[in-house]
Amino acid sequence: MAALEEIADPVERARALTQVLKSLPDQNKRLSLLRGKLVVELLAQPGASLASVGAELNIDRQTVRQIRDAYLKKLGEAGE
Repeated sequence: MAALEEIADPVERARALTQVLKSLPDQNKRLSLLRGKLVVELLAQPGASLASVGAELNIDRQTVRQIRDAYLKKLGEAGE
């Protein structure tokens, strides 16, 4: 897990997390939160869009939206 968090490039880190999510169902919650955080960070970059982030991560823009929305929902639930 620490090795994934140490990947400096956010795109490469998100890609690696996606691969791990597919192969380690028991780790889904923590990895999903990490990936959600990265997606939100990528979307916050100047000029970023759902489509551009999706293209960088090799996922559909709708998947980017779902990851972002799920992460933001989790943040909201944690703050309640």
